Amino acid sequence: MLDRLTLPLIGVLAVGLLLWYVGGNELMRRRGSRLARWCKRAADKMGGKQAIKWFTLHSFRLEVEQATTPAIRSVALIGLVESWDVPVIWLWNRLNWRRDMVLAQLVLKSQPLSGLELYRPRAVLAGDAQHAARLEGWDEEPFDEFRIAPATPSSLALARQLLSDLQTQRQHLIRLSVRRRDTHLSLALNVPELAALEPEAFYDLLSRLASSVDSA
Repeated sequence: MLDRLTLPLIGVLAVGLLLWYVGGNELMRRRGSRLARWCKRAADKMGGKQAIKWFTLHSFRLEVEQATTPAIRSVALIGLVESWDVPVIWLWNRLNWRRDMVLAQLVLKSQPLSGLELYRPRAVLAGDAQHAARLEGWDEEPFDEFRIAPATPSSLALARQLLSDLQTQRQHLIRLSVRRRDTHLSLALNVPELAALEPEAFYDLLSRLASSVDSA
């Protein structure tokens, strides 16, 4: 009896996985296109020159050079859509805080006076943040629901201000880093519901964060 059922069950499973794969890829393509339009609307507020590069149909990098926003010189907005094409990967990502995500990388007009790594434990970029902290020789410690490095008084004060700037988006924060060289400010934020965060509000958020780092 089991032998007679095995082949049909395998066939049903194979068809189900194939349909999931095809449907998942189409969903990712649509979400990627929508996320790119959302990022462009935010980038339009920054002025300057724009260029976009697509890595896949659902991941891209939108660059803004010569931004006219106070405190910001240039910005790169990297959009990464949640993986829907393979059920196991989708489940693993959900368990590790991986949704549709925007990574904003800002070069400021003034060099920050100090640096820090602030990240959510077990989130998708936690390993990258820990590696970056080790390269800097920074020790880390718990910081509310996050972890922070280095835990110096000035870094703790800056982190408090940046979390205050995030307001309700704090719940979607994955990683926030400040560096004195190269990319000065990086923000990784889950954006599972774009309607809940208007592009103009995202632009305002980046402006607040940049101003807080600039004045620290």
